[in-house]
Amino acid sequence: MTFSYRYVCVRCAEPQDWGMICYLCPLCGHNLRIERVERDSDNVPLAAADIVASFCGTGMWRYASLLPVSSRWSSRLAVGDTPLLALGADDGVHLWVKDDSRNPSGSLKDRATELVLAAARWLGCTRVVAASTGNAGASLACIAASQQLPATVVVPRHTPYAKLAQIRAYGAQVREIDGTYDEAFDVAVAMADAPDVYCRNTGFNPFTREGKKTCAFEIAETLGWDVPDWVVVPTGDGNILSGIATGFLDLHTLGITARVPRLLAAQARSSHSIAHDWLVSGASGPLPSSPTLVTPDTVADSLAVARPRDHLAALQALRMTQGECVVVTDAQIMASSQILSQRYGLWFEPSAAAGHAALNDSIARGRIAPGARVVLLGTGSGLKDPHACAHVACDTAEIATDLGVFAPSICPGDTIDVPMRGRP
Repeated sequence: MTFSYRYVCVRCAEPQDWGMICYLCPLCGHNLRIERVERDSDNVPLAAADIVASFCGTGMWRYASLLPVSSRWSSRLAVGDTPLLALGADDGVHLWVKDDSRNPSGSLKDRATELVLAAARWLGCTRVVAASTGNAGASLACIAASQQLPATVVVPRHTPYAKLAQIRAYGAQVREIDGTYDEAFDVAVAMADAPDVYCRNTGFNPFTREGKKTCAFEIAETLGWDVPDWVVVPTGDGNILSGIATGFLDLHTLGITARVPRLLAAQARSSHSIAHDWLVSGASGPLPSSPTLVTPDTVADSLAVARPRDHLAALQALRMTQGECVVVTDAQIMASSQILSQRYGLWFEPSAAAGHAALNDSIARGRIAPGARVVLLGTGSGLKDPHACAHVACDTAEIATDLGVFAPSICPGDTIDVPMRGRP
C-alpha cells in the first residue's frame, strides 16, 4: 500500500515537487507541509479497516503505510511504542500520560529525528545539522550515531549541561554560540547550504511534523481508535502541536477515527508568542503570517523560543482542532513538576510539566469539563535538566530511619546520622 506525496506551502498552498530537498516555499518563504495526494496503484479509496490492517511491526514504523519515507531508511533504534499511562480520575478528569521520555534519547523529538534522518538518507545526504536548546540536538546526535551520519548541533549559551553532555556522548560536533536559540537556528540553516547537508531544524524541515504525528497514531490506537476529548501539548516552536494535529486529522480524514480531539497548547508566560497571536486572531479571524516576537526567560528551556518557527502551522492546528492556548508561570510549572513526580512517579523536564500546569488551570477555569478524557504529553525526561528540578526533591523529602522515626527534610549537601546495625 503506497501513496503519492508532495510539498505544499502552509500559507499560500502552492505545491512543490517531491523527491528533492525542500524546506521553504519559494514564492512566499513560509514553511511547507507534506500532503498525501493519492494512491499510486489506482483511484479506488481504501477502506479504513484495510489501512489499519496494514499497520504491523513495532515502533513508529508500524505506521509506515502513512509515512512519506520508506522504512528501509529507518535506524536500528526502537523509536515510538511509548506507553500511554492511565492515571485514573485526576481532579475531575480521566487522565492519561503519553510517556515519550521512553524514546531512545529521552524525548518525543526522536520521532521527528527518526523520520528526518530516514529522509536524509533517501535524499542522498551524508551529513546532518540542527539548532537546539538540547532535546532536538540530543535526539539528532543519538539517531545519527545509529545511522553513522556525521552530525553537528548548534546550541545557544546556557543550554543545560546534561543535554550538552548527552549530545557529546553520542559523538556529535557541538557548535556553541553566544546567542539565542533563534540565532542558533539561523546558523544551522546557513550550514545546510552545502548540498550534502540536511537540516533537521524544527518546523523548517517538513518531515519533523510527519515524524511527530506518529505519537497521535499511537494514542488513538491504544484507546481503540476512540480518541480522547483533549490532548495537552507543551508548545514552544509549535511543531509538536502541528504534528499531533496532523496525525489526528490524518486518521479522521481516512475514516479510522470518528472525530478529532481538541488540542490544548501550553506555553510559558515569557515565551507566549503563539498564545498571544491566537488570542488576537480568535477562532475565525485572519491568522498572522509572522509571529509576535517575545523575550523568553523561563525554567522550561525547551519552550524558550522568541520566534516560533512553526508558528502559522501551530495556529492552523489550533483552529482545525477547535483548540485552546494557555499561558502558565514558572511557579505553576514547578508545582506541576512536583505533582507529577511525587504523586505519579513521573519525572519530566519542566516543559512537559507545563502541560500539566495548563491542564490544572483549564480545569479550574472550567475550560475543560468534569469527566473529560484527557491525554497529557510527557515530552522529555527530568534527567534532561536535573538542575531545574533539584529544589522539588528538597521540598517535602522525609528520610526514614530504622527506628521508624522521620527525620527533618534534607537537601543535597546536608548530612544526617543514621544508626548502623551491628555496631556498638
